[in-house]
Amino acid sequence: MARIELTNVEKYFGSVQVLKDMNLVIEDGEFVVMLGQSGCGKTTTLRAIAGLETATSGTITIDGEEVQDKKAADRDIAFVFQSFSLYPHMTVYENIAFPLRAVRMGQSDREAAVREVAQVLGIERLLPKRPSALSGGDMQRVAIGRALVRRPKALLMDEPIGALDAKLREQMRAEIKRLHIARNSTSVYVTHDQVEAMSLADRIVIMHDGVLQQVGAPDEVYLHPANLFVAQFVGSPVMNVSDITVEGDGTDAVLRVGGGQGFHVPGQVVGHLGKGAVTLGIRPEAVLLSHQPGDGYVETETTNIEPLGSHDIVDVRVGDTTLRARCDAGFSKGEGEKLWVSLDPHRAHFFDAANGQSLRRAV
Repeated sequence: MARIELTNVEKYFGSVQVLKDMNLVIEDGEFVVMLGQSGCGKTTTLRAIAGLETATSGTITIDGEEVQDKKAADRDIAFVFQSFSLYPHMTVYENIAFPLRAVRMGQSDREAAVREVAQVLGIERLLPKRPSALSGGDMQRVAIGRALVRRPKALLMDEPIGALDAKLREQMRAEIKRLHIARNSTSVYVTHDQVEAMSLADRIVIMHDGVLQQVGAPDEVYLHPANLFVAQFVGSPVMNVSDITVEGDGTDAVLRVGGGQGFHVPGQVVGHLGKGAVTLGIRPEAVLLSHQPGDGYVETETTNIEPLGSHDIVDVRVGDTTLRARCDAGFSKGEGEKLWVSLDPHRAHFFDAANGQSLRRAV
């Protein structure tokens, strides 16, 4: 196990800067997921921790020891790649044992270590087989076993289940989480899949364009996004976003969305916004639809229905803005149906229209 700390880490590839003043602490035994779009710098960060890339500047420490100038082999870090990278001519046993043979561990100790990790991963029956006889999920279990067998200080995983089908990904997510809990190992996991991030992480590190955007527990980044990028990147469907104008006084206010009809909200919900241009963000579950008119509701009509089995996503128009609402399956009969829409003001988010930063109410 290990505490990993990055301080003012920057990385250039030629003239292109891919990491910009990265500061991050990963606590001993923590499962941290690095989440972001392709090219945002998350894999480069992981490879810099592992020693597969050299940071241009800044320091990286593992258990208080600076390692940015150490070779990968001297950092006691295990790395699991998206590609399984198993030796096809070796059995599963030989693949897992390979790192132990490289450090000249005795045969009896090697045998015990391989059996132990195989038992933890539930792949004992596979030990005599070769990779060509395995499923994708089993090959990834073997790759993880090979990384874990020498009990490294930390386990780094770069989209390790990205190549698997949906059902196997779900199974492997559960396996990886169970393995982390059983071993209490420091784990850093890179993905662009927010479902993986939300289900696996103790904390999520969200990156964009080489810059760390927010670090927090899954519910924190979902419920309290630091900026507009995080708000729209985390959550499916994505958060509704619209320019708004705010009218009214301190007891009653009106949010005018997309230049259309206004929604009455308590004044304290918007009292902190000031005079600058404001962007409203509201998740689909906080967009409320009704078949009947009511207080706080305005008339609208459906423009699209997206049935997802357990629920539907229903699109409605307010002014020049489309709002997406999460509804019970079968709530709307189809496009063009007249409905009434309201917003839950206590689940509304407000962002500075100029820089995208959250305009949070004082607690």
